[in-house]
Amino acid sequence: MRILILNWRSLNDPLAGGAERATFEHAKRWVKNHKANITWLSPRYDKKDNEIIEGIHFKYIGLPLTRKISQLIFRFPLFYFLVFWTYVTQFKGKIDVVVDEVHGIPFLTPLYVREKIIVYIHEVAGEIWDLMYPFPINKIGHFIEKLLYLPYKKIKFVASPSATRDLLNLGFNKNQITTLTYGITAPVVKAVPQKAKDLTIIFLNRLVKMKGPERAIDIFAKVHKVDKTAKLIFIGDGEPDFKDKLREKIKNSGLSKSVSFVGFVSEPEKFKILSKAHVLLNTSFKEGWGLVNIEANRMGTPVIAYKVKGNEDSVQTGVSGFVFNVGEEDKMAQKIVEIKKDEQIRKSAIKYSNTFNWEIISNNFYEKIH
Repeated sequence: MRILILNWRSLNDPLAGGAERATFEHAKRWVKNHKANITWLSPRYDKKDNEIIEGIHFKYIGLPLTRKISQLIFRFPLFYFLVFWTYVTQFKGKIDVVVDEVHGIPFLTPLYVREKIIVYIHEVAGEIWDLMYPFPINKIGHFIEKLLYLPYKKIKFVASPSATRDLLNLGFNKNQITTLTYGITAPVVKAVPQKAKDLTIIFLNRLVKMKGPERAIDIFAKVHKVDKTAKLIFIGDGEPDFKDKLREKIKNSGLSKSVSFVGFVSEPEKFKILSKAHVLLNTSFKEGWGLVNIEANRMGTPVIAYKVKGNEDSVQTGVSGFVFNVGEEDKMAQKIVEIKKDEQIRKSAIKYSNTFNWEIISNNFYEKIH
């Protein structure tokens, strides 16, 4: 099976997140278990033209994508065109399946791809346009997004639970959609790891507005009023200007000594930090699934999250964490303080995380593209 994956980011792109890691978990198993020949096409993230990771051929074209509007206006259309051109000149007639991965918007593959197409979608952009971009770009984005889905009325989708609901609201037929959750790649633990002495809260996500790091700071400020020893650790990276804005907010809140940024870390280091934490704080405005929630659970770390798409699917209330509505920040802070002494939920979080298996889910996905 020869598979071409179209993705807006590489696995190692600084802007990569849970969507890219989920795709990689599938792809590496297709290579290992089914001897698939896979090429992953995405924008450059450094000076490399290509690389091979666990048998997957990563091919890079165009320029690095950023969240700066001035750069996106040029780089986004360039990459869009180069995907079409690269397919026509290098892959047309030489592959069996194209995986059109939607991370906000699709690649319009039904207009030019003649091989089988499977759309892998983690989330429909929807309200993300309003969260991430100013007027009138947000309105243009909403309009264009609806147009871009028109060619896909007869195409099969593999989607997260939240994306499935969004697709049905867009008018797609439920028979077109296969709903899959996600697995987890994490160390196996037999007992709750030793937690830090001081209340330790983790924010594990890209540092962008839609992931809600500013909201995390506001909630932590409430926690800090109750427990002056509490610590908040940001794991993840983002645009320098936005990170400076976060640091200024922390400084103005008098929390500089209690909040730290560790940036992008390796997988072993990530799980090491999670294992010592008492709480993962997920303040996203929207999640496709919430892979970070399950990763935290594996380390005996329950989740406190906003009740939004994705979090509702991946957090089991009272078992792996708790979800709250906007406006319940005082309750969120109170629950964070209480969780520090809740050994039972740490045990149940680990047990819950063990129910997610990449091998099973990946094989289910492969059956759809075979």
